[in-house]
Amino acid sequence: MKRELMTRSNKSQFSYFGWLLVTLFTFNLMHVANAQDWAKKADMPIPRLFFSTTAVNGTIYTIGGMLADPVDFVDAYNPDEDKWVQKASLPSARAGVVTSVVGGKIYAIGGWNGQAPALGTVEEYDPKTDTWTQKTDMPTPRSFFSATAVDGKIYAIGGVAQNVGPILPTVEEYDPATDTWTKKADMPEARSGMAAASVDGKIYLIGGTPTVQGPVLSTVEAYDPTADAWSQKADMPTARTALAVSVIGSQIYAIGGTPIVQGPGLTTVEVYEPANDTWTEAPEMPTARVFLGTGTLENKIYAVGGVAEGLGPAILPTVEQLAPSGLSVTPLDRFLTIWGEIKKTN
Repeated sequence: MKRELMTRSNKSQFSYFGWLLVTLFTFNLMHVANAQDWAKKADMPIPRLFFSTTAVNGTIYTIGGMLADPVDFVDAYNPDEDKWVQKASLPSARAGVVTSVVGGKIYAIGGWNGQAPALGTVEEYDPKTDTWTQKTDMPTPRSFFSATAVDGKIYAIGGVAQNVGPILPTVEEYDPATDTWTKKADMPEARSGMAAASVDGKIYLIGGTPTVQGPVLSTVEAYDPTADAWSQKADMPTARTALAVSVIGSQIYAIGGTPIVQGPGLTTVEVYEPANDTWTEAPEMPTARVFLGTGTLENKIYAVGGVAEGLGPAILPTVEQLAPSGLSVTPLDRFLTIWGEIKKTN
């Protein structure tokens, strides 16, 4: 009888602790879900227009861009220290350059050196050695295009042959392993000023404009590299160009941009879920801007630079970090560990 009473007591205690843990975890989860916010970070050391931003090995890099003329600047941001350091310059100064990462290396592609037409230049940066290596030129010289990587290959999409056009529908695939380019199916509508992101083996092309004068689009199209085919997706709620995108998990965050060619920057942040082809709103960015860059590290998005309106005149050094809400791995691990220990002792 005594043992039975003790067992009942243990079960009651176990039930109480279980209820307490679930309650505390739910409260913690609610806190995490409400913690989605932006935070100010250290400014860019050299604010500029038309640079490219990419993230690799825990560091965010800003590459190229333009002041009075195209520049070769490369700066690296360390989120842990909230500091910027200068890195080896681009071998060739370029504005409107586009970067993508494969195998821990950054590929700086295309751009404009201040003279027409655009460039097909490709240069590979190794963050470990802080060195650049020349690679095979892109077949179609262009600037202000979009690029992203899927399965170890980089896809260069759209852009302009010269600053005044024409805008191109061209898609070309670069294989860093063989240093070769391959022509792919053109995008359905020529666009520039759009943003590209890859999720689950597909590329999503968002926003932009079909001519240098406009109109600004809300168009979203998906490219399947395996099938070499395009498909239409749900439009972005806010039409915009010169925006930036970042991926966290399976979601694409569309950030900033402008609703009018050379118009005012936006604070708008909208999130696309490819799995169900839907859009939702996210907390607005504190600083409205266009021609910004973004990089993602450890499920945090860093919005970098840009201008408040058009092409300036004030170029912003601003860096702001978004930590999207959701189920934090740390609280979940802590909950499961404690719950497991209680179960073992009962």
